[in-house]
Amino acid sequence: MNSGGANGSDQIFGEYAIKYGIGKINHYWYKKPNPHSKPEDQISEEEYQEGIQMIHRANKTLKRKGIEKYMHLLARNWLQVKNSESIFAIGTINGKQVNGGTGWAVQMGIDEGKSVYVFDQEKCKWYFWNREIEVCNTPILTKNYAGIGTREINENGIKAIENLYKRTFLF
Repeated sequence: MNSGGANGSDQIFGEYAIKYGIGKINHYWYKKPNPHSKPEDQISEEEYQEGIQMIHRANKTLKRKGIEKYMHLLARNWLQVKNSESIFAIGTINGKQVNGGTGWAVQMGIDEGKSVYVFDQEKCKWYFWNREIEVCNTPILTKNYAGIGTREINENGIKAIENLYKRTFLF
């Protein structure tokens, strides 16, 4: 499981990963660790620079301003995407984008052609990106995935993560 180790969705994904016996959990960080990060999860300067390039690529679609002050967080999101087969995110979808910092990893996943699933906490539905956004049933985690999302997770988001793990480990 790959994430940024922040409080909220990253934390809940991590707790369920531990509960279900996921052996390798990476909580990537750059220069300033998040609450759940380990020293060995720090990304290198080379990885950070690669992440900056990918953020600028994603911003061709997102068209967001004022990103430089958050680059240490945004660029490390690239490692979550790069090192995962699929992306599972908790957040809010606004049009064809996911709000906040989560939207960056989602867009990078889309740009890379990865399977991207987002649970919209307000609509209480899972969505899958397949050229367009489609409503889908609760997905199944892949072997190597990114579990990410908003710091402002609510009960709907927590339940969605719980159901995601339950559904995956029933098979």
